[in-house]
Amino acid sequence: MACLTSAIEPLRAANEITGQAHFHWSLVAETAAPVRSSAEVRFEPDQLLSVCEGIDQLYILSPPTGQFAEPRRSPARLRWLDRTGVVLGAFSGGIFPLARAGLMEGSACSVHWCYEAAFKAEFPKVAASEAAILRDRRRVTASGAGAVFDLMLRLVEERMGRECMTEVACWFQHPFVRDED
Repeated sequence: MACLTSAIEPLRAANEITGQAHFHWSLVAETAAPVRSSAEVRFEPDQLLSVCEGIDQLYILSPPTGQFAEPRRSPARLRWLDRTGVVLGAFSGGIFPLARAGLMEGSACSVHWCYEAAFKAEFPKVAASEAAILRDRRRVTASGAGAVFDLMLRLVEERMGRECMTEVACWFQHPFVRDED
């Protein structure tokens, strides 16, 4: 849940600061059933993965033990989205299902320190990094909620400029913004 709010709130604030809807987001799930967060908060999905189109980025949020409800169709749909040019990424434990879908081979990724040993054991051919944020071509990974917030601040800066990014950071009393380094 922390990763979800860390992704949405900086984008919402940027939209509010500028008075324009530069960023849009929706919650995508495999089924129409509410998705339960680790904090037991339920979210209604806005769209289904099986029909998801017209997006430029998709980030997976999941515990490391998360499995696809449809283990053949959902990874295939992610691979289709990849072929159509969608940037795919993962936050925290979401890197596990993304790698299980075969979408991290040949790409480096950020892995939270508490999942590092398990990730390297399950995916020895994927280059796991201790970097908080890692962008490798069309793969974007962030190791945890703080890194997700910093990543979103970087997206704000890239689209709307440093002044807007700084204002968003100030709104959240976020004095230090990490990047890939």
